[in-house]
Amino acid sequence: MGVEERKERERAARREQILQAAREVFLQKGFGSATMDEIAQRAELGKGTLYSYFRSKEELYVAVMSEGLQILFDRIEETLSLPLGPEEIIRRLGEVYYEYYLEHRDYFRVFFFLEHGEVSKELPRELIQGNIERGARCLRLFAEVVERGIREGIFATVDPWKAAVAFWGTTNGILFLFEEEVNREIIGTDVEQLIQYTMDLLIRGLKA
Repeated sequence: MGVEERKERERAARREQILQAAREVFLQKGFGSATMDEIAQRAELGKGTLYSYFRSKEELYVAVMSEGLQILFDRIEETLSLPLGPEEIIRRLGEVYYEYYLEHRDYFRVFFFLEHGEVSKELPRELIQGNIERGARCLRLFAEVVERGIREGIFATVDPWKAAVAFWGTTNGILFLFEEEVNREIIGTDVEQLIQYTMDLLIRGLKA
């Protein structure tokens, strides 16, 4: 291994070390209360080293969020490209969301912070633009699945884009609800069963 390659690997490992520490601090303290000093301490690095990788808390938060979204977006796009019928793809997407929720609860909770207006207002648009564009692409791909279902006579004539947004909002909304203990007590049912029931409702609505 050459010197440059070794340095690149060391830098990548240190960046992941920082991201892991940032995830832990954001989850423990929330975005507003977390500080770069705490993240540097958790990563066992000097503050100067931390700033050589990330210029601000906002940039570091977006890096953590982007890492999690990359995994989710990859799974969504893979599912949307499967050689399945429109109804089967929609059901599979519900499963993908739920599986991601189980496997990556730390990322999902970081996304939860973004749902609060004070966090999203602090993030510069240029930092999150890539995630916005990738998310819009996933919605467009979902809308194309709905359009195919309409062409094939499986679904009624509906607005494909609004159907995609409805799926996104409903699925995320259910999972975010279950992040609060008091909501789980109020709902009183299993989250997996609720996701499946929601997919059934959506598909019946598309067929109506």
